[in-house]
Amino acid sequence: MSVQDHRFNSAWVLGKTSLVLLLVVGLSACMSRGMQQELTSCTFPDTTRTPAPSFICDQQIEGYPITRLTTAPATADVETDDNIERARLEVQHAMALEWLVNWFGDVAEEDETRAQQVILAWLNEELRVVRTRESSSGTMWLLLGIAYSEVDTQVQLRNRFTAAGIKTTDR
Repeated sequence: MSVQDHRFNSAWVLGKTSLVLLLVVGLSACMSRGMQQELTSCTFPDTTRTPAPSFICDQQIEGYPITRLTTAPATADVETDDNIERARLEVQHAMALEWLVNWFGDVAEEDETRAQQVILAWLNEELRVVRTRESSSGTMWLLLGIAYSEVDTQVQLRNRFTAAGIKTTDR
């Protein structure tokens, strides 16, 4: 093998090695950027020094226009799934009351209880636990979401009110 062939082979190996290193560095940058998006400068409200995922501070999640952040305290005598379901039901009831007052204040007074039951039934079908994360204090943080916009939600609920014979003054 001549000196020129040796130089060519060395340059070829060096070029291949450089390309592989460049790809590895590029991939690791992409992976670390994904981690940075998950863990932000945001902290858990109950442990202000512990970094939290972005959904704790910015509750907007693609595909879920309506969201609520809540907690499910950890207890030794109750299963985590039971705590999560209890927290989801609490949010569900709070949302039903909020919507009845803010969105459907035009429901006839005699139909308010039935309207609330319609809203609760709809929320039971549509309200999902979208994200969960436990803080260092043991509190389980939950992001609950609905895959419909406020307008679409109101239309669906008004349709259910009509089907249930619930009267509103806004017709």
